[in-house]
Amino acid sequence: MSVSAVEPAEHPAGRRGAATSRGRPPSRPRVELLVASVVAISAALIASVGSWSVSLWSDEVATISASSRSLHDLGRLVQHIDAVHGTYYALVHEWTAWFGAAPAVLRFPSAVAVGIAAAGVYVLVARIADAHTALLAAGIFSVLPRVTWAGIEARSFALTIATAIWLTVFLHVAVSGRSRRPLFAYAAILAVAVMLNLYLVFIPAAHAVTLLLRPRTRRAFLPFAMSAAVGVLLAGPVVIAGLKQGGQLGQRERGALDLARNVIVNQWFLGETPTGTTSSGASLVGAAQASSVWKFAAVGAALVCWALVAHALHAAWRRPDPATRELVAWTVPWLLLPTLLVEAYAVVSPSAYNARYFSFSAPALAILIAIGLRRFAPRLTAGVAALVVLLILPVYASQRTMTAKSGSDWAMAAAWLDGRTRPGDGVYFAPRDGATGGPILRSLRTVRIGYPAPFDGLLDVSLVASPAAGATLFGTSASLPDVLGRLDGLDRLWVLRRQDRMTDSRADDQLLSAAGFDVVEVWDGPQTQVVEMARG
Repeated sequence: MSVSAVEPAEHPAGRRGAATSRGRPPSRPRVELLVASVVAISAALIASVGSWSVSLWSDEVATISASSRSLHDLGRLVQHIDAVHGTYYALVHEWTAWFGAAPAVLRFPSAVAVGIAAAGVYVLVARIADAHTALLAAGIFSVLPRVTWAGIEARSFALTIATAIWLTVFLHVAVSGRSRRPLFAYAAILAVAVMLNLYLVFIPAAHAVTLLLRPRTRRAFLPFAMSAAVGVLLAGPVVIAGLKQGGQLGQRERGALDLARNVIVNQWFLGETPTGTTSSGASLVGAAQASSVWKFAAVGAALVCWALVAHALHAAWRRPDPATRELVAWTVPWLLLPTLLVEAYAVVSPSAYNARYFSFSAPALAILIAIGLRRFAPRLTAGVAALVVLLILPVYASQRTMTAKSGSDWAMAAAWLDGRTRPGDGVYFAPRDGATGGPILRSLRTVRIGYPAPFDGLLDVSLVASPAAGATLFGTSASLPDVLGRLDGLDRLWVLRRQDRMTDSRADDQLLSAAGFDVVEVWDGPQTQVVEMARG
């Protein structure tokens, strides 16, 4: 079947039959606005489910730490680290000032952004093709694992998805009509988008390819290029600062096969799912075995969806209709160009690649999947769409388990401590990394930042400078041998440490035992161990 370029004209009798009680026909823009609103609310609800039950992890705790300080202190922070996230931190600073920083509250703006993005998907596809394809694309977008992960992540990724799709909508409006006014909105949104995520500079590059590929839109290239240049220039200070801190981007070094697997599966069909980040603890192994179905479901979803994309591209090549050809022209550069450019650079500098930074291309993938689905007969379309949803469901469920975010169990550790600690107790947050011989910038103080209630009134024995005072994300700590004098006068000490740092923990235990502390009780989580120690 083919997708028509425009909606068929309504029959006059049909319009009269659908007239309102006042004798006026319903306004089509009002109907489209209503449908887009329903799409937005539905997508936001899908994204927000479970946001209250998933433990915070280090990136989200960084958001709490940065946004909870004054704007002056936030400015000091981004001069040293996380300049690429400074705009997002400033936005969250205002949000949390009004509503607090509980996990569900902190993540709510991301769910709203997913809803806004879903509405953008519907609007773009409805402009080019028809309402049925638009609804299908918005539905696929709303359940893509990368999108449902972004919807419960207190970081900027959902916002970048929303800005990317609406940039595309405004550009399409500008090149489809006589007015170039939407390009002013394009420049403004692009500036905000790049300040949220430097990788959004690839969006105007993809749009440039689209305009140049289509003869009808080439005349709009120069006004577009000027608008894009203005947007990037407005974001210039953040771009420069972010490039100076470029070592923060990406992850560990990857091989070619690992990069390919991340692009094909993880980048779109996993999000950030539960991961075995410790090498000890039977509980983690058991949890991984019990929930491993999501791993196979993600691969299955990837195979089916990429087959649908291939089907869409084949249809556009062999039996093109205007709507399909135009949708492919707008989505393929958007989907492929950012990833291919960074992948090519990642061969030289592997830390440049991180799957989550390409979340903004999710709308393009969803639209291509929808095109592939629409090439089937209606019943087959429904069946294949249902298969995609069934394959995605285990991944969706895995994203909403307590330890879904990189295996973090900090909510569990804080819940165990709640009601056990007393003001005047001491707490020692062990390093999250191996010994470096210098100031410790990454410790399990992250648990206190994310879940402060159980630590109220406790003495942080290793703290050298608070996050705000030291212009760091998690505070500056000293090693335990350097702060043993602070234990004098303490009768009870709580120790938080990583399960995969037990070699370091044994050395700490010897020091604490020599200082007169004995182990009273131990809580073992999948990733974190909490030890209650007391004198005598």
